[in-house]
Amino acid sequence: MINFRQFFERLENVETVAVLPGGFKPPTNGHFQALENILQGADKGVVFIGKSPRDGITQEMAYQIWAIYKPYLSKPVEIVKSSITPVQSTYDLAIEYNNVNLIVGAGAKDQDMARYNSFIKNPEKYPHVVISKIDIQGGGISGTKVREMIASKDPAVVDYFVPQQIKETDKERIKSILGIA
Repeated sequence: MINFRQFFERLENVETVAVLPGGFKPPTNGHFQALENILQGADKGVVFIGKSPRDGITQEMAYQIWAIYKPYLSKPVEIVKSSITPVQSTYDLAIEYNNVNLIVGAGAKDQDMARYNSFIKNPEKYPHVVISKIDIQGGGISGTKVREMIASKDPAVVDYFVPQQIKETDKERIKSILGIA
C-alpha cells in the first residue's frame, strides 16, 4: 500500500491531482507529453510506476528516468514506485482521498480505458475522478522498439525516445541508467 498521507501532506491547497499510472519501461517522450497534457488541468501530478520488469528495464530504472524528467515538467510531480499495480494504486488513491479531484490519464490504445470502468460505471462513488483519454503522444514511439535498441546498446535510442527538451547531460545520465553509456 502506498503511503498517500505523506504524499498529500506535501500538498498545500491542492484541489486537483493529475495521475498517470503505467509500466513506463522506459518512460518515453509520449509518456512525458501525456503527463504534461493532463497536468494542464491540475495543481500537481503523480506518476505510478509498475513493478514488473520488461525486457531488462526495471521499475528502478523507470523511476530514475522519471526523476530526470521531473524538473522539466510544468508542475510539481511525485514519482511513486507502485508496490501493487499502478491501476490499483490509482483506485486506492481515489478511495482514500475522495476530497481531492483526480484526472486519471488513460491511453487510447490497448485496454487502458477499460481498466478504469469502475470509475466510469460508478460516478456516485467517484464523483471526484475524471478519466482523460490520452491519444498517442510523442509521435507514437514504440516501447518494443526502444527496448530492442537498448538491448543492442544503440546510442541513438536516447534521441529516439527521450523528450527533446532534456539536456545532453541528462541524456547521458539516462544512457548510464540503461547501461548504454
